[in-house]
Amino acid sequence: MNGNNGDSRGREMKRSLNGRILRNTLLNIFVLVLVCCGIMWAAMQSLANNILLDSLQPMARQSAKTVEANIHMLADRMMNLAADPRMAGEADGGTGAEAEEALRAGREQVLTEAAEIYELYTIGLYDPEGHLVQGVNTAPETVDSAFFSLLQETDNLTTDSSTRFQDGLGITMGMPVKAGGETVLYVVGVYKYDTLNDVISSINLGRHGIAYMANHGGDVVGHPDQNLVLEGKTMEQLCGGDQEVAVRVVSDETGAAEFSAEGETMLAAFSPVRGTQWSLVIQVPKADYGSYINGAILVAVSATFVVLVVSVLLVLRLARSISRPVKKMTDRMVALSDGDLHTEVVRIRSGDELEVLTRTLGDTVESVNRYISDIQRVLTQVAEGNLQVAPQVEYKGDFMQIQGSLGTILRSLNDTILGFRSAADRLAEMAEELNGQSGQLHRASMEQTRSTEELVDEVSHVKESLASVTESSSQTRRKTEEIAQCIQEANTRMDALSQAMDDISGNTRKITKIAKDIEDIAFQTGILALNASVEAARAGSAGKGFAVVAEEVRQLASRSSESAQSAAQMVGSTKTIIENGVELTGAAASSFREISAVSAQISDITDQLVTAVQGQESALVIMEERIGTISGIAEKNLQNAVGTEQSSSVLAREAEALQDQVKRFVVKEGRRR
Repeated sequence: MNGNNGDSRGREMKRSLNGRILRNTLLNIFVLVLVCCGIMWAAMQSLANNILLDSLQPMARQSAKTVEANIHMLADRMMNLAADPRMAGEADGGTGAEAEEALRAGREQVLTEAAEIYELYTIGLYDPEGHLVQGVNTAPETVDSAFFSLLQETDNLTTDSSTRFQDGLGITMGMPVKAGGETVLYVVGVYKYDTLNDVISSINLGRHGIAYMANHGGDVVGHPDQNLVLEGKTMEQLCGGDQEVAVRVVSDETGAAEFSAEGETMLAAFSPVRGTQWSLVIQVPKADYGSYINGAILVAVSATFVVLVVSVLLVLRLARSISRPVKKMTDRMVALSDGDLHTEVVRIRSGDELEVLTRTLGDTVESVNRYISDIQRVLTQVAEGNLQVAPQVEYKGDFMQIQGSLGTILRSLNDTILGFRSAADRLAEMAEELNGQSGQLHRASMEQTRSTEELVDEVSHVKESLASVTESSSQTRRKTEEIAQCIQEANTRMDALSQAMDDISGNTRKITKIAKDIEDIAFQTGILALNASVEAARAGSAGKGFAVVAEEVRQLASRSSESAQSAAQMVGSTKTIIENGVELTGAAASSFREISAVSAQISDITDQLVTAVQGQESALVIMEERIGTISGIAEKNLQNAVGTEQSSSVLAREAEALQDQVKRFVVKEGRRR
């Protein structure tokens, strides 16, 4: 199940890697193409504007020069008219009327010829005050004051800044007529507007490009649409209200500008017409060249997309050349994660990082395989009990920590097994010693049981004797009145009583000795139990059960000692009573000669003796009970001794088994500290 999960994860990872390469590369290329197209579009738009503006400026200068040449041609004609001698001739004084008529006829001829030849609307001579002297073709009576003032001021050829003449358009020029170096008249003519209109109309740029002229006052003086001139349109109006462009045009500046007029972007170039107050403006809608610009951009974008497709194909090929080796390495790494250390890593001969990666992966697999084999060998030897084994492979890098850990584990196991071996030896010695002590305790317990049984027998005998004493005392009481008659029998009985008393005294001494022996045995049992507890503590967890048994034996021994002391005290009390009885018996024997006289006293003494015997009998009953208790304790001691002996035997067997297990390991004795 884990292997299948690992394979699915590997496949997902491989698909993800290949997809990520393609997605990221394509995304980067698309973004790059979009950015480049945007930059290219902006750059081409800006470049087209700059190219158009740069190309319009020379065209504007050239057109202005063309207009200037035509104006110069008209000016030359006007200068020739002003220099004609017939224009400045004077009538002789003698024949004033004829001379005046001849002068007027000559001027008329000159003016008429000029009007016909030079295509003038009208032409006339004006005096220094600006009044018509002589003219043809309905020459106006006066000249525009501004123009005439400029003509007088310059005293040279002057062209009117306005082209409006009466109800039409014309080019008004004036030239002073001199006589003797002095200005006597002014010839003023109005050329037909066609001369200027032909030049303006001949300038065709794009589908909607036009050329027009404006004077320094900002008025349009020349335009293909003459109505705009007649309506008095201004440069600012034609520029869509852009005052900056209008100011640049009327200030005799040569340049180019971009502005918006009626919602349409216009490109304009302008240049002054020398010798006049006019400036020529060439204006082209940017949209006229938009199709060319857009076509160029489309071609560039198409070429870019072709390059993009080629790039995608190259990237796809490159991605496959990278992803296939990476897939192989990924499959091998997935197999390695599943525990496969034997499948060979396919080496890639690409001469780049992939080759280094596959070679490194192969070396890693070989190193890991070599390390795991060495670790397996070490662990197998340890499992077989050989702790003298050591790693035989040279570990490198962080794997040196594994080598150090193996060494630490082996040293720790070696020290542990040595410690177990030493502990097993000590445990075996303690078990042997405890076994011996348990045997001694068992024998002592058996001896204590036998002694207790003998003590019980002796107490029973004493009890029977006391019963006899009680019976005798009763008889003595009954026979008191017959003492005198039975003195001989009484002496005999007194002898028997003395003998019985001696026997009781001897039995009391024996009971005292037995109690002392029981106390000594209990003392020895307590010492043995204490030794057993010490040895059990040394044995650790293996001796816990034996420690409990030893503690129980010690407590039983203590109780046995206490019971023996109580029995000794009771026996001592009994001995004292018996000795009193012996003394009383002696006194009775010595006083038997006075029995007859003191029978009443003997009766009292007999009552006292019965009471004392009854007390002794009660004491013996208590003593018998205490001795029974001692017997029970002795029996328990015997049972505990048997259990202790069995436990010590089990402990000895376990210690022997532990030694056998420890001896399986081959250790380095010199490594133990």
